Amino acid sequence: MAGALLLVSACGSASDKYVTNKSAGVYVRLPDGWSQARVQEPLLIGLDARQLSPEMYSLLRQIDWLTGIDASGNEKPDVFNPAAQQPNGFIQVRQLLPEEAKSISTNDLRDLVVPIDQSQAAQDELVRKDPVSARLQPAFLLILEESVKKANGVHGVHLVYQLSTSTGLVTFDQTSLLDSQQTVLYQLVMTCTALCYAQYGSSVTSVQHSFTVNPTT
Repeated sequence: MAGALLLVSACGSASDKYVTNKSAGVYVRLPDGWSQARVQEPLLIGLDARQLSPEMYSLLRQIDWLTGIDASGNEKPDVFNPAAQQPNGFIQVRQLLPEEAKSISTNDLRDLVVPIDQSQAAQDELVRKDPVSARLQPAFLLILEESVKKANGVHGVHLVYQLSTSTGLVTFDQTSLLDSQQTVLYQLVMTCTALCYAQYGSSVTSVQHSFTVNPTT
């Protein structure tokens, strides 16, 4: 599954403290001042848009529930902007397409936003060529990787990593989960600059800790 970055904006409110999808059993608690906004168009992270037919895209619009979150409290929050100076991201519940459900594994979840193994291999090659510079200014740094197991067989992975981009060093805090049948994807992904994450990482961690998935069916 190919990873892709996509920036989306939407309209929302800073007064809502909780993000919920009752039918999917998903719940996230936001800190004071954060905003949330429903996003109507599917976020094509983990999908190759070139291989999506109009019919598949239409289907995605029906089976993809997506809400953007933003620490800035803006009425039009950044949904996924790694260059932002405050944490932002999205909560996603998506019924997997039949082709995905047949082949997806827990390891695939690591690569939905950024191809982790490929990025680590590229960093290792940089270290081999120039150990000092590559370690002082890494192109990729995996800070945390841990397995996640929740009730009713929900399982997946939580990652925190830094990536060097054209706009500077950015941090991603990503939880990607599957239901017990591996047919539904649940994601909470947040990002901002590395400096921002150093300042607001505790708030991001509190949001991740509140991420509750309890499938109702």
